[in-house]
Amino acid sequence: MAKTKDVQQEHFENDLLSFIKVKFIEPITINGLKPTIRQYVEITSIGKATIEKLIKSKGYDVPISTIRKICTYSKITLSVFFSMFEEYLKEKESKKKK
Repeated sequence: MAKTKDVQQEHFENDLLSFIKVKFIEPITINGLKPTIRQYVEITSIGKATIEKLIKSKGYDVPISTIRKICTYSKITLSVFFSMFEEYLKEKESKKKK
C-alpha cells in the first residue's frame, strides 16, 4: 500500500523548505554572487542532491541530519533554528490574515 501525505504535512514540508531557502540558502553569496550547487555543497557540507531538493523541490521531507548541518554552518543550535521557524510561520500566518 502506497503512503500518502496529508495536506497539513505537505504544507508543513513546503513551509520548512521555504524557510530554509529564504533564511539559510539564498543569503549565501561568494563575492556578491549566488554560489553554484557545488559551492553550496562545500560551504554547507550538505550533499548535492539534498541541496538541489532544498532549492528546487516542494514536498521534500527534510531530514533532521540536514537541519543539523544547516545549524552547524550557521553556527546556531537546533532550538534557535526551530524558534526561527516558528517565527517565520507566525509572520506568514499574520500576512495571510491581512
